[in-house]
Amino acid sequence: MTDARSYLDLLRTGAGRGAAENAGGGDPAPPERAVLVERLRAEIAYVEGKTGVAVDPDLRAELIGQADEALARLLGDGPDAQLRPVDISGLEAVVATDGSRPVLFVEDDFVDLLAPSVGDYAVRLSTREDAIRRVCRAVGRVDDPAAHPLGYQGTAWVVAEGLVVTNYHVLRAIAPTGSRRDGRFEGRLNAGVSVHFGHEVRAPRDERRFPIRRVVSVGREGAAEFVHPDAAGLNFDGLDLAVLELEPVPGRRFPDPIKVARGDDPLTMGALASPGRGVYVVGYPGNEQSTTPDLFVKLFAGVKSFKRLAPGAIGLAAGSVPDDPRGWVMTHDVSTLGGNSGSAVVDLDADGGTALGLHFAGVHARQNWAYALEHTTDLDPVLPAVVR
Repeated sequence: MTDARSYLDLLRTGAGRGAAENAGGGDPAPPERAVLVERLRAEIAYVEGKTGVAVDPDLRAELIGQADEALARLLGDGPDAQLRPVDISGLEAVVATDGSRPVLFVEDDFVDLLAPSVGDYAVRLSTREDAIRRVCRAVGRVDDPAAHPLGYQGTAWVVAEGLVVTNYHVLRAIAPTGSRRDGRFEGRLNAGVSVHFGHEVRAPRDERRFPIRRVVSVGREGAAEFVHPDAAGLNFDGLDLAVLELEPVPGRRFPDPIKVARGDDPLTMGALASPGRGVYVVGYPGNEQSTTPDLFVKLFAGVKSFKRLAPGAIGLAAGSVPDDPRGWVMTHDVSTLGGNSGSAVVDLDADGGTALGLHFAGVHARQNWAYALEHTTDLDPVLPAVVR
């Protein structure tokens, strides 16, 4: 999503549903350029205060300059604006901080509804607080002592008692000599790998960490003829999914599973993950394969590794995504910063607690892909056993 019109639409979203409408009585007008730049400054200051990590002043000034120049181009030329990569870098920073598509710290299993970037989402999130807390408790960081410099490889979340789901490429990162065949994985896990459900800003809780015992099952490998023509390393014919069993720890209780949307539910008929539906992603952005332009990632490098929640919306529903022969991939526009491999994509519009997707890939400028879980499950109650 690199066209000017898409960014204008997001800025109107950030302006708020109660904002004054334009003279034509249509969509809210985007906020003024100076207001947007000030919101970016406020969010940077908030992050510094929340984490105690000082942002490099030169990078901050450079990013603010990029944002200001990009806004001048976008708001001046409108939908016909020709956006350069440097403009996209600046606009990505704006939409992550002006209420359009924020990235919020999870603290004590919820978010700060007073964060400068939360915008209108404060109301929507507050009405789903109990469900969101349950989801956040069930999302963990895949820790790996061999992963330098971050110490982790991705995100996993609970699908059944003692079982978590993540991406297959996350599994490969913690078991680099392994391989898969017919839904089975052969290989040795790195020493000391675990899932840490309590790594939050300010107060990480190590009592919520569980060692990974074994690999239960993995998704299928895609056929060579379905390698994605534009996105390197992607093959939508395959299923980038792995399920891991955790080791019980005396005195510790596994988090409760997240409810998974099912295609065989007679009430929803596999149609929950529809275009425009509000969702949120919970995970640990910050891997080294960034999905956003370099400067934005560098600015926030000091706040990697903390659990984050980011709201947004579904773009294309499963069955309408190009180069997807199995019809199980959907898109979303959540801000994923440096990547959220293995994150849960959760319904925000209905109950606030049902996983609609498994995030597995993205490229900068909000092109994110996830598996629509309604299209990867059947009657078996445990997701991994029914990988098709």
